[in-house]
Amino acid sequence: MSLNTSKIYDTLIIGGGPAGYGAALYTSRAGLETIVIEKLSAGGQIALSHWVDNYPGFEEGIDGFSLGVKMQKSAERFGTVTVQAEVKGVSLDKPVKEIETTAGTFWQGPL
Repeated sequence: MSLNTSKIYDTLIIGGGPAGYGAALYTSRAGLETIVIEKLSAGGQIALSHWVDNYPGFEEGIDGFSLGVKMQKSAERFGTVTVQAEVKGVSLDKPVKEIETTAGTFWQGPL
């Protein structure tokens, strides 16, 4: 997939852990163009957990990597774009925010 780094997103989320993908799921469902930037893998730090026994909806438990992938797929189902990259810098002092990453620069603008 070729990334469009000239696009201005409604919502830009740094971190693809449970909070990041939870936010992405709801912003995408609300019709906002959303991008998640994650350095490691889907799920963030939880992906490194051997077993997660206390996450809602998984009464038998689930390994952390699979849980992260499920979170990512849930958000992407509603249009979230995921970029695997490291954030190198942010500029938040103007109406259009600029996030510089190892995959290029991404923009988030006012709604």
